[in-house]
Amino acid sequence: MKKYLLLSILCFSVISLNSQSWKTLPANGEAQERHENAFVQAGKRFILIGGRGNKPIDIYETENQKWKKGAQPPLEIHHTQAVSLDGLVYILGAFTGGWPDEDPIPNIYIYDPLENLWVKGPEIPEDRRRGAAGVAIKDKKIYLINGITNGHTSGWVNWFDEYDVYKNKWKILPNSPNERDHFQAVITGDILFVAGGRKSGSVEGNGFAGTVKATDIYDFNAGKWKTISEIPTPRGGTAVGLLDNKPVILGGESDAQEKAHNEAEIFNFADGKWDSLPPLKQGRHGTQAITINKQIIIGAGSGNRGGGPELNSFEVFAKDNSLNFSTDAILAGELKASQDNLDFSKQEIKSLRISHKGGNQAIIITEINISDNFSIVNNKSLPFILAPRSEFELKIKGNQNPGELFIKRAGKKEDLKVSLNKNNEK
Repeated sequence: MKKYLLLSILCFSVISLNSQSWKTLPANGEAQERHENAFVQAGKRFILIGGRGNKPIDIYETENQKWKKGAQPPLEIHHTQAVSLDGLVYILGAFTGGWPDEDPIPNIYIYDPLENLWVKGPEIPEDRRRGAAGVAIKDKKIYLINGITNGHTSGWVNWFDEYDVYKNKWKILPNSPNERDHFQAVITGDILFVAGGRKSGSVEGNGFAGTVKATDIYDFNAGKWKTISEIPTPRGGTAVGLLDNKPVILGGESDAQEKAHNEAEIFNFADGKWDSLPPLKQGRHGTQAITINKQIIIGAGSGNRGGGPELNSFEVFAKDNSLNFSTDAILAGELKASQDNLDFSKQEIKSLRISHKGGNQAIIITEINISDNFSIVNNKSLPFILAPRSEFELKIKGNQNPGELFIKRAGKKEDLKVSLNKNNEK
């Protein structure tokens, strides 16, 4: 009886393991073929952005599993890992231009999924610009890791930066142990995980060589880097996801084979070892993966090393083989002023609070204009991102003349208007 029981358990384990596989993402319609693109979740949308050539974005609506086209980016954007924060999508650490001398994009670009609108954001410090870098979010801050400064030729770096979206402040953090580019990063708990990638141009005449074997992790609590177990299959052009808080390195390209890699390799922090998941249905590189509800979704990219064929297929891995894309919708907030009129009859300087009311999406303020003979003492650097349910103060220096203050937010026709000395109007 014990032998039969043991046999039954073993058979069940094998069947369960083999039943886990990558499945085609159910969809009405198709996305455009592209590679060196980003792929990011924002609310109930999966958004496919950029790649070689300037193409309109593709949006997968999870509620009806339908693809539709979105706004075209203001410039060609590629080699980037997009991130979503409070209902807005951020692009940084990206390239523009043609191979092999691509240029790092000097500004952050922001996409608003509700307004289907692109906004040119703040400049990246000139001495920290690079492309093909890893990007991740923790505690409402964006982290930019490694990358390369000179297209596909040279200038791979081990830089590590923190960008505070709501304060518009950059902070240089300790360099990582290893330079690399053409990889993607992920944060799980208090650990930043960096694996895969290469040093593009480090091997003369072989653009797919120079892969980085080392795996680096950064402990945010300790503020220190550490190098751990080498990745089993070194390759660049990888994507990354999470399963049970374990990083999964997906796809990639290398000089070891013509076809794009289909490996899916998972790292277990408990024993410090790598293991393999079932391979992708389609090997691919030059794309990004989405993690949602213990599932990983990946698509697009290139089917061979280099630039083609470009793909528009998508696949999903779920531990229980069931799809669950349920998540909170993005809800727009309103911009409100603490007063609709400021009276300067008794004071030369008055304070005004501008608040985000309702909704869970950050607001992009693009312009603040005030009538002549009035001035804002504490000018804001624009565009300015206002976090959900937060506020900021404007100090205004005035006089006895009537005037107006206008605050414009991205995507809205009507400005927030505040009167100045309204009672003095003739």
